[in-house]
Amino acid sequence: MEGKSTYRTRVTLLQKLKDSHNDVAWADFAYYYRNYIFNIARRMNLGHDDANEIVQLVLLKSWNKLGEFNYDSEKGRFRGWLCRVTGNEIRNYYRDHKKRFVSIEEFKTEDGRNTLEQITEPEIEKIAEEEWEDYVPKLAWKNISGSFEDNARRTYEMFLEGKTPEEIAGKLGISKNTVYVHKNRIREKLLPEIKRLKIELG
Repeated sequence: MEGKSTYRTRVTLLQKLKDSHNDVAWADFAYYYRNYIFNIARRMNLGHDDANEIVQLVLLKSWNKLGEFNYDSEKGRFRGWLCRVTGNEIRNYYRDHKKRFVSIEEFKTEDGRNTLEQITEPEIEKIAEEEWEDYVPKLAWKNISGSFEDNARRTYEMFLEGKTPEEIAGKLGISKNTVYVHKNRIREKLLPEIKRLKIELG
């Protein structure tokens, strides 16, 4: 994907996707949502390959159904629709491939049920919401990280790893004051990007 310096709003993107031949809009849709779908599947204990299969199934279903989707913010988020599609595809996939899952630890719900066929929509929505709160900041950082020099990027990534300013300064050979300067510069750009993504994709 090119720099992502110019972004389409969610409504505009969905409108463009009503034309299934709009490859640019579809590439944007996959860019924004592919890893989110994958993360939900992984949270439900699907393996890497199975989670990728779910991504393809959900994207295909979206391709087929988005032309019929009429966005109305008062009736709920698009993400809610995508969550329901993902949950249905995971349940169907598990049912159709159940024999393959016998030897692995299955997803367990809070009340002890251990089959993906029985997981409820509210339970899937809870997983999806938790993943979204983790996913959006990571996507925001991916979008803006290329605009910072290497030391600034490494500073922020070390903060995410739990390193102290003293440790970061020592590892990068910079002053502690420079560490804080890098952190503040990144936060000034990152927080608006997180806000923008939550509005446009939420």
